[in-house]
Amino acid sequence: MRRVLKWLWSNSEPISHWATVLAFAAAAIGSYYAYGQLKTASAQLEQANDQRRWQNYNEMNVRYAGLYENIPEQIVSGCVPDDFGKLKPDTKRWVRQYFNLYSEEYWLYKEKLIPEEMWTRRIHGGVRVNLSKYPALIDGYRYWKAAGAFTHPDDFHAVVDVAISDAKSPKYASHAPKPCRIPADPSKTVEKSLRKVAAQGG
Repeated sequence: MRRVLKWLWSNSEPISHWATVLAFAAAAIGSYYAYGQLKTASAQLEQANDQRRWQNYNEMNVRYAGLYENIPEQIVSGCVPDDFGKLKPDTKRWVRQYFNLYSEEYWLYKEKLIPEEMWTRRIHGGVRVNLSKYPALIDGYRYWKAAGAFTHPDDFHAVVDVAISDAKSPKYASHAPKPCRIPADPSKTVEKSLRKVAAQGG
């Protein structure tokens, strides 16, 4: 025992050195495995986030599909209203729903909650095609904007204004717009018919 203690005392410096080296090596190996585990966890988290982004995008597509199932004739006809406020209530409501969905989609994009490439490569162009094909959307947007709608996200108005400008460019413009037919007021129609009968002496 005395010899062992004497040897340890005489070799304490080399032993301390190698102990430090081994401790450093062990720490390095531990750090390497910890980094590997962290990288794996990060990759799994990103994969889960990516799946969620696609799920959000697909859910928006389903909601758009439901909206398009009930697109009003005054929109799908491609007409331009002289006074959007005089169009049918269903038409005005439909336009508001369309831009509500668009603003929600834009918010998801800003928050990185839908795939970026779907916004830049599909939604961006699709909105411009719709605004060109259905010009009543533009009048409807301005009608609701004047009423104080579509204020979230904060810069959504600027996004739509650029889309409207693009939609009127030669790249997207497809046909000459025609005026919308405003539904007749039933009370005025009856009044007109009575005047016609009275004029004929009936």
